[in-house]
Amino acid sequence: MKHLMILCAFSLTIALGCATSNDCPTYITNPNCKLVSFKPGHEPEGYNGIKWETALSTLDKMKHTRTDPTHGGIEFYVREGDLFPLENGKQKPVQYGFLREKFYVVVVNTKGPEEFNALKRSVFKKFGEGSKPFVNREEYLWVGKNVVMALKYDENTKFGDYYIRSELVAKKMAQN
Repeated sequence: MKHLMILCAFSLTIALGCATSNDCPTYITNPNCKLVSFKPGHEPEGYNGIKWETALSTLDKMKHTRTDPTHGGIEFYVREGDLFPLENGKQKPVQYGFLREKFYVVVVNTKGPEEFNALKRSVFKKFGEGSKPFVNREEYLWVGKNVVMALKYDENTKFGDYYIRSELVAKKMAQN
């Protein structure tokens, strides 16, 4: 029930956030959408050997790339040699996000439909098909016990985003 509420809240947030903009597309809620978790035993406990909540100071070869102001500031880094392999043979940089110096989220971005579709095939192959909250938007969600994962493509910008986020870290940070 809790996860269904998260999915509904996420969908409502997207819809309300766009309600005030004339150039923002309208997304139609998928009435057949069912909450999807990870394949048994496949809920990520981190990424590429880095566990959620790992302190940034304990990691080598991390290069700061940007700061996202959401959630009080998520600092993003790339690590030398860490690339996400797409199904088409291309590789994309992996961005590691730290919230208050603790590993919180991992992000992979794509450009264009070819790269996104290759990313989508890779993700579906490993985790199964996610829930699709909108009938007219290329977006998929997975909600696990401690992790939320999303894969989405914006037809207007031609950018795709894939992220895996620790809800446990978010909850702990919200309490502090």
